[in-house]
Amino acid sequence: MYQFKILIILFLSFFLSLNFAISEKKNPPKNDDVIEESLKLAGDLHYFEKLKFDDIGTIEHEDTYYHSFVGYNNDGTYRVIFFDNNQNYLGYYNVDYEPVDYEDSTVLLDDESDGFFGIRLGKEGPAEAILIDGVKISFNQNKKINKKEESIVENKIEKPQIVYRNWTIKRGSKTYTYECIFVKKIGSKIFLKEKSRGKTLPFSETELSPEDISYLEALEVL
Repeated sequence: MYQFKILIILFLSFFLSLNFAISEKKNPPKNDDVIEESLKLAGDLHYFEKLKFDDIGTIEHEDTYYHSFVGYNNDGTYRVIFFDNNQNYLGYYNVDYEPVDYEDSTVLLDDESDGFFGIRLGKEGPAEAILIDGVKISFNQNKKINKKEESIVENKIEKPQIVYRNWTIKRGSKTYTYECIFVKKIGSKIFLKEKSRGKTLPFSETELSPEDISYLEALEVL
C-alpha cells in the first residue's frame, strides 16, 4: 500500500511538472501597452491613432507558439496581428472577414455563412502571402526586426584564434616586444610562450599593453 501511494505521488509530481513545462513555453506579450508600443515602433503602416485590438489566442505551431490579435481598421476591415514567442511583433494580414477563433497552426475567419477561412502558419511562421476566398493577401512584415537582427550579426565580435602574435611587455621604465602565444592563466599570472626561444614565462596583467588585455578579454581569459 505504501509503495502504491509513492507511485501516485510520483505520477502527480510528474504530471504537474509536465504541465508547468508546457505553460512555461508560452510567452505572449505581457499586456496591451506592450502590444501597442511594439506596433508604434514598427512604423505608421502598423499603427494608427487609437487602433483597437483584441486577443485571438496563443497558437501552437511546430515546437513553439505564436500569439495572434485582431485589430479593427476604420473602414470595417480587420488586421490579423502576429507576435512570436519572444514577444517580437512580426506583422499583420489585412482581411475582410472577422477573425473569431484559432486551432493548431491556424487562425479562423468567419466566412459569414456556415464555415471558416483559415490563415495557416508556414514553416517559418506567417507566410509572405495567403489566399482568402481566392484573393491574394500579402503579409505586412515588421521590417525593423530584420534590421535589428542584421545589426546584431554585424556587431558580433568573433572570438580570435590563439596564435603567435606580438606582445608588448612593460618592465619598469622599459618596453619590450616579444612574439609569443598565450598558453594559460593561473591566478593572476598570464603564461606566454616565446616563439624564438620556446620558453614559457609568467606575466602579470599590469605588464601587458591595453591591446594585449583586449585580446585576452576577447579570448574570455579575463
